[in-house]
Amino acid sequence: MRIIYFFLLIFSISFSQNKITKSDIIGKWEVKVKVKQLLKEEIKNLDMLKKMAVELASGFAEDIIDSADMYVLFKKNNTALLTVDFLEYEEQEEIKWSIVDNEIVIDDSLNKKINIGSENNKWILEDDILFLKEKNQKINKNIFLRKVLQ
Repeated sequence: MRIIYFFLLIFSISFSQNKITKSDIIGKWEVKVKVKQLLKEEIKNLDMLKKMAVELASGFAEDIIDSADMYVLFKKNNTALLTVDFLEYEEQEEIKWSIVDNEIVIDDSLNKKINIGSENNKWILEDDILFLKEKNQKINKNIFLRKVLQ
């Protein structure tokens, strides 16, 4: 009987998801976008000429995204500061965040200048990286936040 209890314990531990806490999120996170991979998934159903145009523009877009510094500074009071710094342009916006059902919800719907997405965005913490969870519940590994070690 002890063997059964032991296997049940091991089974429940291995399949239980760690609960996200505020302390896991508080701090500075860098926004990363894999432009080429993101566009590759989006252009699958386009015709050849449209694909060529998108692929040409993707290199330019990737250079811009790589040149920009984008950060989210999560604070204890469930607010965060979203910063975009590109060449001579710098913009900061305060956004709200919360933890709901073991997901991080970032609400930037009130801000009109810069947005991480549209309306409330859900993010999943996996291996110390926050990945965007799309409306179809699919995890988008091409848009993510990586914690900055300070």
